[in-house]
Amino acid sequence: MGFQDRDYYRDADAPARRVAQSVVVKLIFLNGALWLANMFFGGGSDAITRALALDSDAIVHPWMWYQFLTAGFVHDWQSPLHILGNMIGLYTFGIPLERRLGAAEFLRFYLVSIVVGFLVWALRNHFLVAVPAGSCLGASGGVTATIILFCLYDPRAMLALFGVVPIPAWIFGLLIVAADVFGSQPAALGPRVAHDVHLAGAAFALAYWRLGLNFGKLPGLAYLRGLIPSPKQWVRAKPPDLRIHDPEQYYDDLDKQADLLLKKVKQGGLDSLSPKERQLLEDYSRRTRQKLR
Repeated sequence: MGFQDRDYYRDADAPARRVAQSVVVKLIFLNGALWLANMFFGGGSDAITRALALDSDAIVHPWMWYQFLTAGFVHDWQSPLHILGNMIGLYTFGIPLERRLGAAEFLRFYLVSIVVGFLVWALRNHFLVAVPAGSCLGASGGVTATIILFCLYDPRAMLALFGVVPIPAWIFGLLIVAADVFGSQPAALGPRVAHDVHLAGAAFALAYWRLGLNFGKLPGLAYLRGLIPSPKQWVRAKPPDLRIHDPEQYYDDLDKQADLLLKKVKQGGLDSLSPKERQLLEDYSRRTRQKLR
């Protein structure tokens, strides 16, 4: 048994520290920060949310394509249950997925799922809907993808439906998809829920699982990384100042300091000198003896 395995060596705060460093927790913090910022600093007109949400015609305006990602981080501040439900789902299913995939790969999966969901909504909304919706926002597409991928990886995990009824994960996943299929029908549940975004996220999770994808191992990715300089390369370290030793200058300085130290000894004695000053005086004395030889 290694010393790391001994009871006295174990770090009791390690689990809490891992959670604090989790990319899922950071995503939740970012969503919450933007929600609060819009509430308090949105000027009463949802300025922050409107700037980041996905507009219905963004698909034909390339300068607005950033919204396919930013829309996944903003929620209507007047609907706290929207962001609360999304963040609970992200935490509950995202933490175990992050442990399985690794923080970097989970982040890639989550961000791509957001873009895919909003891309499907934008295409449908612009080309297939007679009266386009104004905008779309929320993390639901990425959260749905996270839930479905968890259910695919661990279908027998027991979950508590409504916090009470125990059901296996695969049934929970089917219920999530069925609710969105039913909700996407024209007569169901009203137009405020973008069920097509949810279904796109679920489909993306299925493809990711079925194809065994890993965005960190895509062909050519290592080459592309090499083309992008790391932050450490952006700022070149300043070379250290090289000082050329000049013996004549050193001895001139030593003579001047020795004169001052001798005056100090004359006034207060040797005890008035510090150790460094005594060393300088000894160097001066040694140099003087060498010159007299």
